[in-house]
Amino acid sequence: MKKISPFRFFRGFTLMETLLAIALVGVLLSIFLTVFVPARGLVRQALTRQESERITGILRAELSSLRQDEMAGANAKSSSENSYLSTFDKGFHWLRKTSRPSSAIVIFSYRADLSKPARADGTYPAVPAGKSVPGKNMQLVSIACPMDDPIHRDDIRDAVGPVFLVKMTQLELKSNGEYRPVNSPGTISRASSPEAYVSEPGSSDPWGGAIFCRADFYHMSPPIPARYKGKPWKKLGRPLFSANLSFHR
Repeated sequence: MKKISPFRFFRGFTLMETLLAIALVGVLLSIFLTVFVPARGLVRQALTRQESERITGILRAELSSLRQDEMAGANAKSSSENSYLSTFDKGFHWLRKTSRPSSAIVIFSYRADLSKPARADGTYPAVPAGKSVPGKNMQLVSIACPMDDPIHRDDIRDAVGPVFLVKMTQLELKSNGEYRPVNSPGTISRASSPEAYVSEPGSSDPWGGAIFCRADFYHMSPPIPARYKGKPWKKLGRPLFSANLSFHR
C-alpha cells in the first residue's frame, strides 16, 4: 500500500505570484500616499495658518488699544517709557523697543486668577505653572507686551503653551512702489522729531501719516527673559512666520 504524505498537497507561492502581490501592494500604497498625504498636509498648513493669524491678531489688538495704566495724563504733552498719548504713539514706541530681543514684544497665554484683585492695567495675576487648580476661578487669557514690562514680566514663566518673541522692522515706501527697511529705524521721514510728531505735529509735519513695519515672530525657547539679555536677533535663527503691520494717526 502506497503511503501518501500529508504535506504533498501544500505548496508555497510561486515567484510570479509573489511579484504580483508586491506590485499590488505598491499600487495601493501609491494611491494612499497620493490621496491622503497631501490632504493631511493641507490640513496641517491650514492649522498653521490659522495659528499664525491668531498670534498676529493678538498683537494687532494690543497695538490698537491703550490699557488703563498706559494712558498718559490729560495734561501730558509727550510719552514716557510706558505711558502713551495714543495707540499710534504706543505702536511707534513698541517698534523701537524691538531693536533687541531683551526688550522685544512677547506674546503668550496664561491662566488668570480671577479670585485675586485686578492689577493696574486691568489684568489679573497668573496662576503658577503646574499648580493644581481644581474648582479655581480662573480664565485663560492671551497677551502681547514688551518683555521688560514691569507688570507682566513675571507672567512669562507661568505661560501656557508656546511663547512668541516679536521683532518689528520699520518699512518705507520707495519710489519704485516697494516697501524697504528704513535706514534709521525709529524715525519718521520729514517730521521735525519723532516724539513731536506722535504727540503734537508742527505746521511742517505731515498729517494723517502712517508707519509700516514687518513683524517677525520667533519661538521663545526657553521662555526665560534673562537668557536673552545681550543676545542679538541673529542668534535666534530664522523667524517662524512674518506679517505686515501699520500704525495710522
